[in-house]
Amino acid sequence: MPSLDVPPDGGWGWMVVLSTFLVHVIALGAVKSLGVFYAEFREVFNESAGNTSFISSVFVATILMCSPIASALSNLTSCRAVAMAGSVISAVGLGVSFFAQNIVHLIITTGLITGFGMSLMYSPSLAMIGKYFHKRHATANGIAISGAGVSMLVLSPLFQFLIDEFRWNGALLIFAGMTLNGCVFGALLRPLHLKDAGKDKETEDEKAADSSKTCKAIVPFCQKVLEMFDVTLLKSRPFLVYSLSLFLLMLGNSIIYVHLVAHAQALGVEKTQAAFLPSVMGIVEAVVRPLNGWLSDRVPVRKLYYYMAGCVGLGICNIAVPHSHTYAALVACMVFYGISSGTFYPLIAVLVRKYSGVSRISGGLGWAFVFQGAAFLLGQPIAGWLYDATGNYDMSFYAAATFIFVSVVILLLLVPRKGRRWALESGVPAPDVPRDECDGVVGLQARQLPAHTVDVTTEGQNNPVFQREM
Repeated sequence: MPSLDVPPDGGWGWMVVLSTFLVHVIALGAVKSLGVFYAEFREVFNESAGNTSFISSVFVATILMCSPIASALSNLTSCRAVAMAGSVISAVGLGVSFFAQNIVHLIITTGLITGFGMSLMYSPSLAMIGKYFHKRHATANGIAISGAGVSMLVLSPLFQFLIDEFRWNGALLIFAGMTLNGCVFGALLRPLHLKDAGKDKETEDEKAADSSKTCKAIVPFCQKVLEMFDVTLLKSRPFLVYSLSLFLLMLGNSIIYVHLVAHAQALGVEKTQAAFLPSVMGIVEAVVRPLNGWLSDRVPVRKLYYYMAGCVGLGICNIAVPHSHTYAALVACMVFYGISSGTFYPLIAVLVRKYSGVSRISGGLGWAFVFQGAAFLLGQPIAGWLYDATGNYDMSFYAAATFIFVSVVILLLLVPRKGRRWALESGVPAPDVPRDECDGVVGLQARQLPAHTVDVTTEGQNNPVFQREM
């Protein structure tokens, strides 16, 4: 295992980016293209919109909420081994789905089993990018997650074609074979050990030990469990605030992936054209995600503000969808939706790394995905029940926009607050001001002036404040 002082910011890291890109094509592509199966499942099993939505919501929730388990297994073994095992489990779940006779069967096989396997592929691959990259983290992450956009371009029409040719169960069986390629993707995740991260981890383990003395007295293995799942991260206020905002953002964002195709068909759009709408979003995201990842590493704007701008655009797009009554209007909405989501998605892992630290990025991503998973578990069934109550999907998109806007308001708690007196500095920040390396904003570094310097005039070396600092 290579041992380095700092992340290499390149080298084999680009192969890790390629691996994560391909994992997103398979895992996240299945999440965002499952709306094609949604309409088919409703027709075949004659179930309500709310009940049918549980297949997709349980699938996505399992992928995200099992991330702490994937992180713990990665710490015990390696990201490479966990990702390869996840590929096999996913294929088994999809293969068994071929024999499904009802919705409950699909919830168990596609939702739980396949979702768990995808989780073992998804979280470790993103964590490895955080270990291989620092200064170029947003750029690398943007390239990697653009695989979700490519998969939406390819998988949505492909799934519709396979359903038309081999029915829904034949399409799932073919997709099971595709997921076995995850064994190859996982093999590219070469383990990397960072010396500085190891030192930070020792300090964090000491803090975890202090906070769990009572627990250790009751359960001998409690300390080991706390270390594996990095539970102490939940005591971090910034991390919790960001995770709560992420929960509400995904609560709103989850609705469109399942209900967009059905909404378009309800407007009279032909099935193949409706299935192409997620592909339009995917095309835009595939271009915008790496571009925004690259820009966010270079423009003098805090990544948090960059992230919030994308969230606001996403909320506006959800409001626009119910007012788009033609296919051309829906395509335009998907273009702007792809731009907005492509703005904030590359920064999710970057902000998690910012609020958890590089040595705890596996645990940070795991817990962040738990909040996302809870959102997907609730969001799509809520939208389905709103459809059952109103007879259309308009209220579902309005509810999605509301959740997204509330998530932006919560993020305001993380915006740096200015004191009574502040001095803006340019160039290299003062030594006593911690540099925000994640944001890369040098011109906006600030230092709060002591209150007692207000009445002090500059009188050379006789200045008492000057003498004290000397």
